[in-house]
Amino acid sequence: MTSKKPLEPRQFGQYITTRARIMGYDLTTEDGRARLAKDTGLLETDIAAIAAGKYKPSVDPWKTFGKILGERHKDVLCMAGILEPSGTRPPKKTVKETAADLGIKQPKTVAIFEALVTALLNSEK
Repeated sequence: MTSKKPLEPRQFGQYITTRARIMGYDLTTEDGRARLAKDTGLLETDIAAIAAGKYKPSVDPWKTFGKILGERHKDVLCMAGILEPSGTRPPKKTVKETAADLGIKQPKTVAIFEALVTALLNSEK
């Protein structure tokens, strides 16, 4: 897969159709949709709607979809727009910011907290 970012529903449907064809499921035929429906546990009408970009099932079927289509579960969830790509996480907080979030405000206490966290992090290396 070339991208983990969410695709527009139509693009995602095209992607699923292409991956399904590569894995031996021709979604333009009733047989191909029926086989993929059986293997994923979804209804054939759901398979047709996914391929048409008109339907996104809950999270559960995507693990099976990923396995059957030769993709990682997480990547399929990201492309379906269900899961945010890992590159979009907020930046890590500094130790001072974390101290403030915990209600540690006194400069001496913040300094002790920073020293303790730094020591703990260093011991993990």
